[in-house]
Amino acid sequence: MIPRIFLFSLWLPLVQLPAAVAFSSIDLPLNRRLAPKHNVLPVLTLRGGSEQEVSNNDSSTTSISLSQNTLSAVFLAGAQLYSQSLEKNPIITKSVTAGLIFAVSDLIAQGIERSADKKKPHDKKRTFAASLVGLLYFGPAAHFWYDNIFKLFPGTSLFSTLQKAAMGQMFFGPSFTCIFFATSLLQSGNFSLGNWFRKIKSDLAGAWLAGVGYWPLVDLISFSVIPMRWIPLFVNVCSLIWNIYLSIVANRKTKGAVA
Repeated sequence: MIPRIFLFSLWLPLVQLPAAVAFSSIDLPLNRRLAPKHNVLPVLTLRGGSEQEVSNNDSSTTSISLSQNTLSAVFLAGAQLYSQSLEKNPIITKSVTAGLIFAVSDLIAQGIERSADKKKPHDKKRTFAASLVGLLYFGPAAHFWYDNIFKLFPGTSLFSTLQKAAMGQMFFGPSFTCIFFATSLLQSGNFSLGNWFRKIKSDLAGAWLAGVGYWPLVDLISFSVIPMRWIPLFVNVCSLIWNIYLSIVANRKTKGAVA
């Protein structure tokens, strides 16, 4: 439930801005249609308006439209550059993207932890380690995983989609979680095979069950709607939410761990 609310909150401003611009321009065109051209000023005057006010409103609407067009142009230019980079250097592009997203996830996770413990400082080494997991493991691994999973189970039918999603839950997800646990222990200086196995035994099952409530929906969308070359980017964006949870779990102390 939390991931859906978080995603909705991310998209809500993008929906509200065009709506606000649209509604802000409704009043004047309606008056122009309802009143003859030579009666526009009297109608506006009776309503408490004036030519100057209309001019100001038009200027304001024009400014908003220009700003919106500028933002759209910047977004499209950025998307085009990213697409070109994805075409020329797919693994590097996906890896750098994953590294940045993993770092942001850990920053948010530590912010949540500090809200419960005000004295807890920000752990820069932990954020750096999370970024390395995305850069050196998740990015390249996701590239090869999705490339090969489409070869094993081609098509976008419901059955093929369910097969790919099941493979992800059985193999890719658990292996990634174990690597994440190991990295967390390494950056805290507590890694040993014994501590790693204890961490897996303690938290892997719970993390896997939590993932079952989230990743199948992501897989259903990515395998049936998103073009194959864009799936790792889509999964990276979705992992922003998941890694907040996983970062908290991975850095939680395990009973019986040896420091």
